[in-house]
Amino acid sequence: MSRITLQSHVTLDGVIESPPEALLPWISKEGQQDSLALALAADALLLGRATWQSLGPAWREQSGPMAERLNSMPKYVVTSTLRSFEGWANSSGVRYDDVAGLREQSDLLVYGCGSLARDLLRDGLLDELHLNMTPVVAGGGRRLFDEPTSLLTLDFVETRTYPTGAIHLVCRPREVDAASS
Repeated sequence: MSRITLQSHVTLDGVIESPPEALLPWISKEGQQDSLALALAADALLLGRATWQSLGPAWREQSGPMAERLNSMPKYVVTSTLRSFEGWANSSGVRYDDVAGLREQSDLLVYGCGSLARDLLRDGLLDELHLNMTPVVAGGGRRLFDEPTSLLTLDFVETRTYPTGAIHLVCRPREVDAASS
């Protein structure tokens, strides 16, 4: 069975929308290699509308291995409002109801942590989270898990500290035993 993997950057206090100084000083060559390896392992990107709209302009004009990979791979944009996907090559729109079927066919990589990521977690469709945590307290901004409706338990399957001090966390949602709930 295929899987859905999420990659995101997050500050120590869980903020995902933070100023560049909360991220850029902690990007390392090792972190870039890990990000490229995730992109190479995926069959396609699965993106929310807002993430697609921000990443497209950022990546389509760049060069190098990561840009080449992201620009060439299929991109499924979960949206109910966009009708045109010409802004970034190999992009097409899907409805959220289509995601489970896509997951059956392809390994999908999700960037960003908006409502799409929260919906995937809620519905048991997100298999793994790769979080690059910087040692910064942003103090404000949108958080990775804004007020979850119930307890969300994750298992750490890997942690690694990059030379810059950022920590790479790999976690998986814990399977809940129906008998104990």
